[in-house]
Amino acid sequence: QIGFEVTPLMVGGMLYLCRPDNVIIALDAETGLQRWRYDPKVNPPPLAACRGVAYHAQDGATGACARRIIFATTDARLMALDAVDGRPCSGFGTAGTVDLKRGMGEIKDGYYYVSSAPALVGGKAIVGGWVWDNREVGEPSGVIRAFDAVTGAFAWAWDMDRPDDAGEPQPGQTYSRGTANSWAPLSGDDALGLVYVPTGNATPDYWAGKRSAGSEKYG
Repeated sequence: QIGFEVTPLMVGGMLYLCRPDNVIIALDAETGLQRWRYDPKVNPPPLAACRGVAYHAQDGATGACARRIIFATTDARLMALDAVDGRPCSGFGTAGTVDLKRGMGEIKDGYYYVSSAPALVGGKAIVGGWVWDNREVGEPSGVIRAFDAVTGAFAWAWDMDRPDDAGEPQPGQTYSRGTANSWAPLSGDDALGLVYVPTGNATPDYWAGKRSAGSEKYG
């Protein structure tokens, strides 16, 4: 694992953070006393990091999970916890979890996960993904996806090789493999209804050619 990279999130006198192994911790912001801890029990791949969590308060809602912490794991799950007691939100996805491997096709161990906090825009939790790029051609997709922050239902996808199709892949198909990924924190603007996505490069498809006249071939 790499070092501690989280940016803590403070809301209402509570400080929320995650460890590289995705253990989520809530502290009293004034005293530092632990209020709760949740362990999603992941087996972190090499270079795993958790850079933060997101907070969502449902307008007009009361009771369990009216305020929630939403985060992604290094084994490709999107999860929601009650911000008060750390219990999984049963109405989010399946028992508090959305499977981010859906539609991705083959994922070798350690080749895809989400390290940054979801961006919350317009009631959607939006995630990119860390892809172990420059390893091989045809790596997992760098697709950007949005899920309802309350129910976890799929909302839309931006797959750069099929930008006009915001849906999930058809049965037997996957999101476009080897596309540029966005592992860093996303940002958004509720008023404009926009999310801003920094990306890296697509997986390079090296080919034999010449650097210059008379130079050796490279691949």
